[in-house]
Amino acid sequence: MTGSTPAGWSPRIFSWKLFLARVALSLIAVLGTLLLLEAGVRLLAPQDLHYWDSRPFRRLQPASPHFVENIPGSRAIFLGVPVSINSLGLRGDEVSVPKPPRTVRVLVVGDSATFGYGIPVEATYAKVLEKRLNQNASSGMRYEVLNGGALGGSLGDYLHFLNSKADTLQPDIVVVGVSLNDILVYDSAGGVSEQDAEWHGSRLPVPRRANQFLLRHSQLYLLCYSRLKSSLYGFGLLDINKMQGSNYVALAPPSSYQEQAWQSSTAMLERISILCRQRGYRLLLLVIPMQMQMSAADLQFYREKYRLHLGDAVLSAEPQRRLRTFAATFGIPFVDPLPAFRAHPSREMYLHNRMIPADPAHPSAQGNQVIAEEILHALQPGK
Repeated sequence: MTGSTPAGWSPRIFSWKLFLARVALSLIAVLGTLLLLEAGVRLLAPQDLHYWDSRPFRRLQPASPHFVENIPGSRAIFLGVPVSINSLGLRGDEVSVPKPPRTVRVLVVGDSATFGYGIPVEATYAKVLEKRLNQNASSGMRYEVLNGGALGGSLGDYLHFLNSKADTLQPDIVVVGVSLNDILVYDSAGGVSEQDAEWHGSRLPVPRRANQFLLRHSQLYLLCYSRLKSSLYGFGLLDINKMQGSNYVALAPPSSYQEQAWQSSTAMLERISILCRQRGYRLLLLVIPMQMQMSAADLQFYREKYRLHLGDAVLSAEPQRRLRTFAATFGIPFVDPLPAFRAHPSREMYLHNRMIPADPAHPSAQGNQVIAEEILHALQPGK
């Protein structure tokens, strides 16, 4: 009979079957549309699926506390710029071991800001400093500035690098490039217990694993990634304050955890100071400013756009004051580029491009130029 249900089917079973069929058809339609869009992007606006992938040149040591290191002899294109790691794990060309005569060797250690995140090696403050030092060098003298920065590094990684590599590299001067996201709670081995499992990759939440998979396999997702991520932060659907590698405790409102992080971090810096003093290295402490410290407008932008939990002391440079006090206590020359940064428009001083609309932690090529000049003034105060 027309309009009747098939024999043996109840109306409820029939409605569920119809619902599931409609859902399946909808999913197929969505999947088909996404596949067509993916094909269109690959044809009309191809994307570099290795853009965010640091695995070719960066790794974690397998044993706890999983210190981060550059892979010796590796090469890659990362964030659109060439990355070359020499046989000693430094970014840049090969260097002579032992150190050549009449050579003053400066070794800089730090995280991605020191490594040169998103900028060519010649634009990093290490290489700019090397060029400026050699312009002013006396006859027969030569300066080498070696870049020991690594993505995701922190104070424990810097100490480990100096312990394992400094004797071979024979630096005369060590510059520790402290990013304000280095202010963390460290364990006795120099590891960051809160991040070890995540950085090692064994406990990444499913959404983050899915994000990494899509970034490496979908050009459509990569094309939309930056705008999508910014929107998710703005609507509060992603919390940047809790994301891996996005530590802003030094800039957050005061808390007991923040004080614990400061005590732990200055203790780690003291260990670095002791190592340099024992081995005869001259030590400089550099603090790389963050964009939310540039002006009230920048502070408000990151509070509203990315919902960062930032304290009112950010603009008064309280983190720099605390590190300056530490440096004075131990007789360490202190380099603070923040005042020089504030003499320029903030957008010019920090990395941004089509894929990275805003980045508060990584200086641009111009920002690196300013940092190099500030270090130069500290090394050659009479010039």
